[in-house]
Amino acid sequence: MKLLALAFRYLWARPLATVLNLVLLTLGLASIAFVLLVTEQVNRSFQRDLAGIDVVVGAKGSPMQLILAGVFHIDVPPGNIKLADVQELAKHPQIAQVIPLSLGDSFRGFRIVGTTPDYVAHYKLSLEQGRLWSATMETVLGAQAAQGMGLKPGDSFVGGHGLGGGGKSHGDTPYQVAGVLAPCGCVADRLILTSTESVWHVHEEHPAGGKEEDHAEHEEDREVTMALLRYRTPLAAVSFRAT
Repeated sequence: MKLLALAFRYLWARPLATVLNLVLLTLGLASIAFVLLVTEQVNRSFQRDLAGIDVVVGAKGSPMQLILAGVFHIDVPPGNIKLADVQELAKHPQIAQVIPLSLGDSFRGFRIVGTTPDYVAHYKLSLEQGRLWSATMETVLGAQAAQGMGLKPGDSFVGGHGLGGGGKSHGDTPYQVAGVLAPCGCVADRLILTSTESVWHVHEEHPAGGKEEDHAEHEEDREVTMALLRYRTPLAAVSFRAT
């Protein structure tokens, strides 16, 4: 008791120093709590974006670059891969699902991603407005993308070359917004989703009166940027190897 009394008298005799120490202690504890909360949120976000994706297949380059570009969409992909190779992977008995991704364009800093409805189903995305794309050049906006772009179903926009914005505009091939996704707290919130065919349509030449054999040749030469793979069983990770 004498020790507590002496400590109290010491603090009472130096009120300014006592208040400063309490403020510093409070700020220190608040900073630690903030860092822990942010770390937990980031970890949850990463786990949510990576959930169900076993392999990212793409052009030769850094594996980390493939993951950052294909899953988190915060990097530039190393290149394209043949569509035929991706279709062959889909036939592999150890692969349960293949989701192709076609990147390369953006609008106001938001990436345009050509894919299939499997991408929407994989992340269990739901619509807040409108509907899912059903035709070429229709898009569905993530919640954050729709807010940042100021667009709604029925509006049109023109994408630009490059993933950072400011690239050459594809003015002759405008996209139309078909729907807006509900917020998911995942990477899809900041994406512009469309069909793979839409991305091909924007970047391919369309001469008038094209022949059917020219169209077939286009089909053989088509590419995608990468593909997200899901194994059929966990044991597939041991025996399956994408090259």
